[in-house]
Amino acid sequence: MLVEHIIPLGFFTQLHSPPQTFEERPLKELYLSLSECSRYTQFEILPGGQGAILREADRRACEIHSDRVAIKEQPTQRTFEEYVEQVIPTLAEIKRRLGIPVWMLQQTNLRFLLPFDMAVQPALREHLYNISDSALERFGRPVLGLCLRIEFPPLPEDPTQLQLRIEPYFREPRRLYLELNSRFLQPIQNPEDLRARLMSAYDFLRERSVSFLQEVFNRAEG
Repeated sequence: MLVEHIIPLGFFTQLHSPPQTFEERPLKELYLSLSECSRYTQFEILPGGQGAILREADRRACEIHSDRVAIKEQPTQRTFEEYVEQVIPTLAEIKRRLGIPVWMLQQTNLRFLLPFDMAVQPALREHLYNISDSALERFGRPVLGLCLRIEFPPLPEDPTQLQLRIEPYFREPRRLYLELNSRFLQPIQNPEDLRARLMSAYDFLRERSVSFLQEVFNRAEG
């Protein structure tokens, strides 16, 4: 269960801005620009000046709405660093073409898989949840899986809300599913300012969350 073994599953970033309407021409110009650098192949104008949706098949999309921008990729074959290198220039081009003045709130969702050399569900019940079979039998029906959700409040020196989910990846019994939701509460005007926030979320999942799991399992084995 080493840090370098985590496997990217999907990424999502959303930024909220004051509501505005968009003219069709700058949206089309934006698509022509992003179709070259970000390889979006599909384009849909939303009615009433509400924005547009750019896609590459079903796994990648950039959604521009009147009050938010969302960039998502799942499933992904990229590293998170590669995803960030796509997101920052995309946001810079959106800001330049559409004149978005500020993003008041930013959110990101990171999804990774952590391989194990054993079935994850029994290991979690034994080492993390510490719930007996007799207690679970009170439900009167089989339990498919258990999930741990940890909430982290914002700090004065780091005004970011974090929510970590840890659960079995039911498609593959020997993999653990890790999901981190982050809400960055300070406004930004320059998309480049988002880079450090995205990387801090990634470091929290890659280092602190995995370190937490290593501590739990190492102590149980000891």
